[in-house]
Amino acid sequence: MESIKASAKSQRMQVGGPLGVLLVTESAPLLLRMAEVVRSIPGLRLAGSFNSVAQAIDWLVWDRAGWHIAVVDLALQQPGEELVRRLLSQRRPGTVVALGDHLWDEVRAQCDAMGAHELLEKGDLAAFRGYLEARMA
Repeated sequence: MESIKASAKSQRMQVGGPLGVLLVTESAPLLLRMAEVVRSIPGLRLAGSFNSVAQAIDWLVWDRAGWHIAVVDLALQQPGEELVRRLLSQRRPGTVVALGDHLWDEVRAQCDAMGAHELLEKGDLAAFRGYLEARMA
């Protein structure tokens, strides 16, 4: 099973150009800090940063550059489940990472049910940077 995941990751990485990171969270200060982290890592580009589900869904309709990693806050006013569903239904979906207030098993199960199999604690910029750097390796 691991070889399938590695194969999918390799194919996604070989698309060319820097990896696109999409950020969606309602917290403007967190959004700005996360965008700074993305811009500070060579080989990454900020595909988009939005503070609402509606903005992100509108962007998906017109986006042609694509994204590789989408980071979606679980505490969005409008449920992020619709956004996650749309992200994963794209022609070439990348990895959806959920931001949660806690890393509890219940939160992980909720993320898995939505299709976001990665979970990071909201506000932990060191973990966010580490996750992105690990994806670049």
